[in-house]
Formats: sequence, structure tokens, C-alpha cells
Amino acid sequence: MTSYKRLNKTLLWTLVVAFTILIAGGLLIFKNEAPRPSKIVNEQGSTVVTKQQLLSGQAVYEKYGLTDYGTYLGNGTYFGPDYTAQALHVYLKGMDQYYAQKDHGKNFSELSTEQKSGIKGKIQKEIRENRYNDKTDELTLTTAQVAGLNHLTKYYRDEFHNNPKEAGMPENMIKNNTDDFMHNGDKIDQLTYFFFWGAWMSSTNRPHQTYSYTNNWPYDLDAGNVMTADAMVWTAISAALFVVGMAIVIFFYKRYSFDMDFNEAYSKMGEIKTNEPITPSQRKAAKYFLIVMLMFLVQVLLGELMSHYYVEQGFFGLPLQNIWPFNLAKTWHLQLVIFWIATAWLATGIYIAPRVRGSEPKHQGLLVDILFWALIIVVGGSMLGEWGSVTGVINGKWWIFGHYGWEYAEMGKFWQILFIIGMLLWVVILCRGFIPAIKNKINKDRSVLLTLLLCGSIAIPLFYLASLFILPNSHVTFADYWRWWIVHLWVEGIFESFAVILIGYLLVDMKLTTIKSTVRALYFQLILLLGTGVVGMGHHYFWEGDHSIWLALGACFSALEVIPLCLLIWEAYTHYRVYHDSQKNFPYKGTFMFLVSVGVWNAVGAGALGWLINSPAINYFEHGTQWTSAHAHGSMAGVYGFFSIAIMLFAARHLTKTSFWTNKVEKWIKWACITLNVGLAGMTFITLMPLGFIQLKDALEHGYWHAREASFYQQPITRALTIIRSVPDVIFTAGVVILLVIFIRVMFNLKKSSDKLDPIDYEIK
Repeated sequence: MTSYKRLNKTLLWTLVVAFTILIAGGLLIFKNEAPRPSKIVNEQGSTVVTKQQLLSGQAVYEKYGLTDYGTYLGNGTYFGPDYTAQALHVYLKGMDQYYAQKDHGKNFSELSTEQKSGIKGKIQKEIRENRYNDKTDELTLTTAQVAGLNHLTKYYRDEFHNNPKEAGMPENMIKNNTDDFMHNGDKIDQLTYFFFWGAWMSSTNRPHQTYSYTNNWPYDLDAGNVMTADAMVWTAISAALFVVGMAIVIFFYKRYSFDMDFNEAYSKMGEIKTNEPITPSQRKAAKYFLIVMLMFLVQVLLGELMSHYYVEQGFFGLPLQNIWPFNLAKTWHLQLVIFWIATAWLATGIYIAPRVRGSEPKHQGLLVDILFWALIIVVGGSMLGEWGSVTGVINGKWWIFGHYGWEYAEMGKFWQILFIIGMLLWVVILCRGFIPAIKNKINKDRSVLLTLLLCGSIAIPLFYLASLFILPNSHVTFADYWRWWIVHLWVEGIFESFAVILIGYLLVDMKLTTIKSTVRALYFQLILLLGTGVVGMGHHYFWEGDHSIWLALGACFSALEVIPLCLLIWEAYTHYRVYHDSQKNFPYKGTFMFLVSVGVWNAVGAGALGWLINSPAINYFEHGTQWTSAHAHGSMAGVYGFFSIAIMLFAARHLTKTSFWTNKVEKWIKWACITLNVGLAGMTFITLMPLGFIQLKDALEHGYWHAREASFYQQPITRALTIIRSVPDVIFTAGVVILLVIFIRVMFNLKKSSDKLDPIDYEIK
């Protein structure tokens, strides 16, 4: 059995085992969801809340994009409150007041310390008891709990009517329309019932267990929510497993020499040529890169607008929150980063397809144009629909054309389907170039490499199909299970795998590494990435009402997930060493600078910062704080963003005239790389990490709800850190502007297209 067959078999079995665990765990999740009762009743049997009202409240939360302002069960955006923790705290205060009046005839604030402690102990015992009857599908609330719910309803009426206290939100944003998936009645009251249900399941013990449906999250001593023993035990085990796993991986890495070897033929070559002819479809790919940079710039500017909302309600006195409320800005900020990164990869794939085939497939240029305009329609249409949904312009069919209501899956269902169709068209474009090249048996190693790259490409639209399983009335636990297939498995897993394969292909295409060593290294990296990452996504399932088995699976595999990310820093150094040792006038300096940056941020942003927050004992208190935001920025921008820039520069080098790439242009690319890295490091380590540290400390001292209140950002030190962030933001923006100017100039220096390409050098490629 050849080494490829052995590696291929190992990779396939790794995928089978990993996805079996993931899907089996998913079935346990669906079986153990917190109940959504047909009705909530009081002790006399009178209906307090119906299921229709509860689901209507969820639809209100989704339609107005509140997931991109605050969080629910800790998932969403970290500027606004966590509505689960906040609702739990306010609901308990209402119960405090009820017992103070009932037992002592006074307000709770007027009681002695002993009297307060007695009431809190009584309430804690009362709310932990599970009064859901699975035979009648009814949840019974005590009189005190009903009083707490009434207090919570009054609280949110004050919060959402008129001008809310939270910055960046317009007045009276939530309208009283009865739209799709909604029920007649006051929409803010129904939204309150949805928040209350989250508070109930986070503070009520599972049947036959001593912890809640959310494993006692969020941390709140008044509710009796403290970290479970399992969370601490599995944190310790995961740390030990990380050390053992690292030792085993290093052993196999060195024992079987999974490094990418320097291509000795490279040193014997003359000057590397980048002046080869290009085909019409390759030339058409250039306009994608310009759109990428425009989306990148808009995304960054929206991020700066959101940072400003942390400081004041508007924007230098202008009421921009009425046009771009914070939740809409965040929606576009997240969606655009997915769009511009995906578009960069689409365009690079379009460029590569004729290159690997050696000729232009018939009508390839037409398909490229169709995909381009389909992309413009999806980007513009989905953003306009989200604006209409959040501002109340789109009401009926909001879930089809407007804001879908889940972070990283904000596009309405119509736009999601169009996006999938567009990606499938991209796969067709690739197959027309890759399949003939794969069938060519002149170089078997090259066929294997191209097969890996094509499979990675096909996986991109395939795994986004998970978004279709979520409906507006889906149980939040069910919805979040599939949502993390998009956020973690699609973005962090499939994107990462595709990036690793494409980096390997580029190194071979640039004639720096041998094919055989590159393919072996790619197999090893994919086995590690997917073997740990698929189940490693379980660290997102700790606190959202899933089965407690994910405390074990998520903790252990999340710790192992860091190992391949750390090894990629060695690969980055290997790439740099190969380039440095070449001693030639290397035409891909810009590409290499960004590839090395990718390696660094893979280890720091995705690896170290991910490991910092993923263990249950830390995540229990940290979940949904700015440390998570630091990890997200470091991994998304530092890894996928910089990688996208690297591959665009590689393609642009071949699409443009050789005379365009002067020393001055190379110098500006270098400055763009420096400013982007400095800006991102400043955002992460000058603002987000210190803010997260203060927030974590606040949560430990006062409870999680307190660390997520709007008042947290009004403290002198947090305001100062937020204002200071404008400096790295401006530095980062400068790097984006430099690259935008370069790609605008690229459009004016494109080569003329030709139907013929130079013969492929199979021995080197």
C-alpha cells in the first residue's frame, strides 16, 4: 500500500469517526432539549403564557436582529446585554419584592441582611424545582414566579419603548405588527416571554439532575447557578490531554517527515516567469478582486462605526442610529467579512481552473460573468433586506427577504438559497478545469494535489447547506446546533482546510516545494484539523441547553484542536525559509508576507486565544465577553482575511503586466502588510483583551449579568480603552486603503487575454 493510500484511508476514517460523534451527539442534543410548553400556567391553572406567544417573541428577536446587538444564552453580539442573564436577574428581583411584601410588608431594599438572605434562599430553592409536566405539556409557575415574570414584563416595556438606554439603537424600534411567525398581541411582552423562557431553563434543574438545562450557566449566585463539578474535571483532563496530544503529534510529524521539502529544481531554474498569457475567464476574475477590496473597506468602516457607538448614542452628534442602528451595522460587518473572503476564494479558483487545465473551457467567461452578477445581487439584496427588516420596512416575509435572526446566518432564506446556487455554479466552473487535469496521468502526484483542492472547494457549498435546517420557529438549541455548523465547521473547519490545501498548491505552483512532500504534509494537516476540529466545535455546546456529554467531548477535542494550529506556525517558518533560501528575484514577496502573517495569527489568534477561552472552567465565566471578540478578530481577520489577500496578490501578479510590479508597488504592499498586522494586533491586545479581562473580573465579582450591562462600558477605564481603539482602527484602515488603491491600478494594467496558455511543466508543478 502506497503512502498516499495509507494517508487517504486514515483521513477517510478520521472523517467517519469525527462526524459519527458529532451527529450522535446532535441526536442527544435534540432528545434532551428544554421543553417549550404548550402553555405556562399559574398555580390556579390559569394561562399566563401560550406557546404561540413564546414563539412569537422568538420571531420578534430574530426579525429585529437583536442577536447582533446582545446575546441569548451567551450567543450573539457582545455590546448589548445577555438577555438570558439579564432576564434571570430582573425576574429574581421581582420575586424578591414579592416575598418582601408578603412576609414582611416592606420593600426588599428596607429589609435587614438576615431577612434578605432568608428570602433569597427560599427563592433559590423554589426556582430550581422543575414544575414542567411532560404528560400535559404544561409548565406551572408559583405565585412568586408569576410576580417575577410580571416585574420582568414591566422592565422590558421600559427598555424597549421610547429611547432605550443602550447606545446605537433607534427609538421605538420594535413595532406592534403581527408578521410571519408572530401572534396577535404586544410584541414587547411576547419578546419578554421568550427572554423569560431562557431564564427559566437556565435556572431550573433538568429532570433527575442537580444542574439546569444549561449546565448552570449563566453564573448567578442568587439563582444558585455555579459551575458544575464536571466542568472543572473536564477542564483539567483537557489540559493533560493537550500535553499528551502535542507529544504524540510531534512524534508522528518527525517520525514520518511530514515537512514540505524544498524543490531542488527551483535553484537550477532561471528567472521565474509571470508574463505568461491569460485566458478571457482569468481576465474576468480581476473585477472580483476590486469588489473584494470595496467590501473589505465598507466592513472595516462599519466596525469603526460600531466602536463609536460604544462611546455615544449617535456619531459625533449625528443620529446615525436611526439609519444604521448598531445591530444592522454588526449584521453587515459580519456578513461582509464572509462575502469578501468567499469572493476572494471564488475569484482565485476561477483564475486557477484554466491554469491547471492548460486551456480555456468553452463558455467559461460567460459563466464567470453570470456568477459575478449573481454575487452582486446576493450581496446588495441581502443587505438591503436586512436593513428593511430591522427598520420595519419589510414585515411580511421578513424571514425570506430580511434578517433571519441568527448570527453568521443573517441572510433571509431567499438569499441563502441564492448564495448556495452561486457557490454550486463556482464548483461547476472549477470542475470544468480541474477534472480534465486530474484525469491527466502524466503526473500522479499532481492529480492527487488537484483532487484535494477540488474536494476542499466542493465542501464549501456543501457544508453551508446546514443553514437550510434552521427555521424562525426552530428550538434555539436545535437552531444553534446547526448554526455552529456554519460558524465553526464551515468557517473555521472547511475554510481552514481549504486554505491549507490552497497554500500547498500555491507553494507547488510557485515551484518552491516538491509535490510529493506537499501532498503528504497536506494529508497530515487535514487529518489533524478535521480529526480535532469537527468534534472540537463542541465547546460551543456547553451552555445552550445541550446534553452534558459535550462538556467532555467539547473540552477534550477543543484542547486538541489547538495542536494543528500551533504546528502551522512551523509551516509558516518553513515557507519563509524556502523563500529566503532561494536567493532569487522572487516575484511573490507580497503573497509570502501575508502567508507568514497567516501562520502567526493561526497560532496566536485562532490557537492561543481560542485555547484561552474554550475550556469549560474559563468559558463558563468568559462566554460572550470581549475575550471571545479578541479570538474572533484574530482568527477571522488574521487567518482568513490575510490569506485571502495573499491569494489575490498571487493571482494579480499573473493577471497584470510585468511592468506594473515596480519596487514602489512592492514597497506599498509591504506597508499594507505591516499596517494591517499592527492595526489588528492593536485592536486585539490594546483594547479587546484588556476589556475582556476587566469584564471577566466583573463577572466573577458581581455575576455574569452585571458584566454585560450597558453601564460596563461607561466606566472611565472601559471608555478610555474603547476610545484608544480608534488608533489601531485607523492604522488597519490605512492598510485596507493601500490595497484598494493597488487593486484599482491592477484593473488598468491587466494583460490582454488569449485562448492559448503556455504548456504545463508537469515535472515541476
